[in-house]
Amino acid sequence: STALRQALEVCLNREHIVSGFFSGHGRAAQFPLSPLSSLYPEELEVPSSADAPAQAVHRAAYAPERTLTLLVNGENSFKTAVAGYLADSFTAAGVPVEARVLPWEEYAAALAAGDFDLYYGEVRLTADWDLSPLLSTGGALNYGGWSNQETDTLLAAYGAAENRAAAMEALCRHLRQQSPILPVCFKSSSVLTQAGVLEGLIPTASEPLHNLADCTVHLREN
Repeated sequence: STALRQALEVCLNREHIVSGFFSGHGRAAQFPLSPLSSLYPEELEVPSSADAPAQAVHRAAYAPERTLTLLVNGENSFKTAVAGYLADSFTAAGVPVEARVLPWEEYAAALAAGDFDLYYGEVRLTADWDLSPLLSTGGALNYGGWSNQETDTLLAAYGAAENRAAAMEALCRHLRQQSPILPVCFKSSSVLTQAGVLEGLIPTASEPLHNLADCTVHLREN
């Protein structure tokens, strides 16, 4: 139900996930676009509190009949740790959830078959923040089978909009109300070197060691 999805949204302590599990390598995000983007609607963010999750589940009038399954790919220890934390957070709020850790092939097959209640995964968006593969009816990454005419209309409107900020705000406002997905954060990568050792490195989002062949390495003699 929409009410339960909204309640699960409130259960996410995104800041703790970023700091506690990713060592600060990321930015908490309540919407599926980077908080660094000028399109990110900060005014729509909802502040969290310790009592909010249980209160939200109570308002949803959720009566658990079974333990829900949260799928996660077991080949990444960071992801399995976050999935375990999410399952514990949902359970503590009154929605019993159990993380199910699977190797990649089984995880991908379960997603494709829709054999899950929830799943924790990573999505890489294109630079224009096109969310259609993730949220449109029949989208390639829409494993949950979300189908909503208003969502499709807002996605199309954003794709054709001259005022992209207003179109994205309208889309995010709708996503806040429906909560078909629960964004957690946008990860980041770091390249750490000793001061003055590496000159000319230009890391990119997809290739942290980009242009390494053209860098100058200053080695200190003993």
